[in-house]
Amino acid sequence: MPQKDARIIQAELAKPFAAEDLEWRLQRTFESKGDMIGIAVPYVTNRAIMNRLDNVVGPENWYNDFKPWHRFTARVKSDYDPKKFVEKEVISQLCGIAIYFEERKKWIMKWDGAENSDIEPAKGGLSDSMKRAAVQWGIGRVLYNIDTVLVDVEPRGKSWIMKKSERSKLDKLYLKMLKELKLEPAPAGGIQSLLVGHAIEPEEQPEETPRKGFTPAIPPREEKNTQEKPPVEKRTAQKAAAQSAPEPPGCAYIVTAMRINGGMKTSNTSLKLKDMKGKEISAFAQGEHPLLVPGTRLSAATLTTRQQDTVVYYVLESYQIAESQGQAA
Repeated sequence: MPQKDARIIQAELAKPFAAEDLEWRLQRTFESKGDMIGIAVPYVTNRAIMNRLDNVVGPENWYNDFKPWHRFTARVKSDYDPKKFVEKEVISQLCGIAIYFEERKKWIMKWDGAENSDIEPAKGGLSDSMKRAAVQWGIGRVLYNIDTVLVDVEPRGKSWIMKKSERSKLDKLYLKMLKELKLEPAPAGGIQSLLVGHAIEPEEQPEETPRKGFTPAIPPREEKNTQEKPPVEKRTAQKAAAQSAPEPPGCAYIVTAMRINGGMKTSNTSLKLKDMKGKEISAFAQGEHPLLVPGTRLSAATLTTRQQDTVVYYVLESYQIAESQGQAA
């Protein structure tokens, strides 16, 4: 990757994220005029931070480092009896993010820290300290300009969660804030916090070379059949025969389920794919793909693996639609 000077690196790291690439967390809830409402705060995930650093300076030109900060004993309310207090050891973590600057021929590291969280304490402390260290480099710093945001909440178990209908309001508030600051967000990643994946070899080698991008090879449009549809019994028999028929040459996957997810600026398509051995996987494709209806057979399909925290999933990078012989109408 070509080396950049410090000012360019600073500007690219501080570039606001797209609204679709932010996550909103319910910070706290309280009662107001008999109703429960919450305060929502935006944040970027560690995966998004890693992607930003990889894209701006290159994966070989940055690293992070962690070390314990300090520990102390605090009196907190008991999880079992809120009227009682117990002693709890609180440990803090420090995270440093170092970037190599070619013009200075040296590494520069910036540090920040956070206390361990109540849920997965060590992991939470490491994660939060890295987010704060990223702010030292300007990543996500613009989020501190957002005023207090009140949202509607709904109960879930013994706690409260933010209503899904509030997301569009939060995105609009974020974009309005950027407009007031005369800032343009970076292009959306499509799926929140994606890692750069590696190509997976298909189970069966396709006969055709896949096209780059997401434009599928569309079969020629067939003339509409003006004849009456056969009775239900006959159509059922045709469908059963089609399902038992051998797969067409080059067929790698069959779409078993599809859903198009719309966003403010971008959209993606959720898919369930089954390979020729019957194994089913979940995958995403950037953009809308209305042709990938259940039953569609794909050839020359290229998949990459992506990971968000502990969840691993697939992204359909390119494909072609295979014509199926004997497929029921």
